[in-house]
This record gives sequence, C-alpha cells and structure tokens, in this order.
Amino acid sequence: MNWLERTPSAAGILTPDVDKWRMLYDVAHKTYHPLQVRASHPVNDLIMIGKFRFSKAGFHLAQQLLLKSTEMPVDWVVVDEVGLLEMKQNAGLEPVISKIISLYKADKAPQSKLLLVIRDYLLDEARVHYKIENAPVLNKSFFE
Repeated sequence: MNWLERTPSAAGILTPDVDKWRMLYDVAHKTYHPLQVRASHPVNDLIMIGKFRFSKAGFHLAQQLLLKSTEMPVDWVVVDEVGLLEMKQNAGLEPVISKIISLYKADKAPQSKLLLVIRDYLLDEARVHYKIENAPVLNKSFFE
C-alpha cells in the first residue's frame, strides 16, 4: 500500500488482511468492503478456497470495480490477486481478469499500465494461462 500512496493515479483492487480478515480495497475510492466471511455466512453466497470462506457478492463487487477501473484515466490498474481460483476454477475474479487482459493486449484500454499481482510460484503458470509470456515482471524492490 505504500507504493499506492506514492502513486495517486491508480485504480483497481487490493485484498489486504485487516484484523485477520481478508478485505476488498477499492484503490480509486480508498474504501474497504468485506470479502472473507464467517462460517455462518449463507452457503448460496459462498466460495471456499482451502479453509477460507469468501463472499460471492464480494467477488462480484471486485469484478465491477475492476471493469470500471479500465475506464478511468489513471496511470495504473491494479489486480490483487490472480491465483489458482481464477486459473483452475474460472472463479473469483474471472471472467473479468481475462477480459481486462484482452483489452490491454488489444490496446483498447486507456493509456494505463495493468499490474497483476501473482504469487511467485504461480507466475510461470499464469503467464502461459493468460498468454502474457512477454509481459515484464516487476520485482518487489519496484514497490519499496
């Protein structure tokens, strides 16, 4: 989040832990929304990832925020994060991530840069899955 404080022209989403709960952070509006939910949450609005429970409505909101972000005049659109849920189950932030990547690959997005947060052990798989083998990889030091 420190990098974002120095980069005011950004939109998209982050999924930080706040008080031990995963939240959805709207970068453009600097607002938090629930993403991880309690065991008592209704099953029809639930996505399980290992031992974690997430709200389908929270992911839907994340998708809407990401789509709106691609229409904003910003320098960066941030997607935190692309993971196994998206690549293996076509859930979570999908199908929106694929749509956004396609927009950028076709130069149909505003003149912003797309920042995909991908865990290091999934990077090679994600690059092949999304056909972004030539995309630059930013090291952690870029954000410090």
